[in-house]
Amino acid sequence: MSEPRVERIRFNGRVAWRKRYGAPERRVRLAALRWLARRLGASALIAPPPQDPEQACRTEREMIARLDGLGVRVPEVLAAEPTELVLSDLGPTLAIRCKNEPDPERRASLIRSGFAALRELHARGGYLSQAFARNMVITPEGVGFIDLEEDPRTTMSLPAAQARDVLLYVQSTARFLADRPERYAELLQTQVATESPGVREEISRVARRLRWLAPLAALGGERGRALAQALRALASVGAVVLWLLLLGEQADDVGVALIDLMF
Repeated sequence: MSEPRVERIRFNGRVAWRKRYGAPERRVRLAALRWLARRLGASALIAPPPQDPEQACRTEREMIARLDGLGVRVPEVLAAEPTELVLSDLGPTLAIRCKNEPDPERRASLIRSGFAALRELHARGGYLSQAFARNMVITPEGVGFIDLEEDPRTTMSLPAAQARDVLLYVQSTARFLADRPERYAELLQTQVATESPGVREEISRVARRLRWLAPLAALGGERGRALAQALRALASVGAVVLWLLLLGEQADDVGVALIDLMF
């Protein structure tokens, strides 16, 4: 993806953010991750291809317009150039709020609000670029979304793009309830149960394919431990997802899912 530079400014007397889109970076790393996701059969994790600055800027404007049309909280485009946008400020990010919240139940409430926002977004047929907690903001009206410079639908189906939202959100929030894993699993189970059968199938597939990574990731640094926590949370809902598939429209695929679980 293009690497933007973001600067907090005053624009017409209000707080705003100037976002300048730069040349794509980490092409080799991105290509390796795309190859690995394909090898694992995890289509929801295939990153969109790199974009030049003008493409990234155009994509963000299109994503903002699309989500705004769905009634979703997104920044207002205050000014635009071919490789630069000035965007309105929506408020503090969910990640910052969780980091600064000492009470675990209040952190759980914040995380629940993010899940609820994804649930509402998906019900309207929407999806995000990268549904990390740092790209969600807490506004007086509810949760909003920022950093929309890539479009996952260029490389995957709508169910996969919506599953990607859930997976990236889990990856970025499970660590905030590392001391309450059962509480986090409960929140995740509620979310998975409300998603469409296609999204549940995508989540289940990724959870199965990546479950072996948790012990290895736990040996890494802070980011590795966060990933391990997320993978454990996903594993905890694996049986629930499979049960929902049995009851849903995807029953014909359950036999394949059971075979996959054996390998």
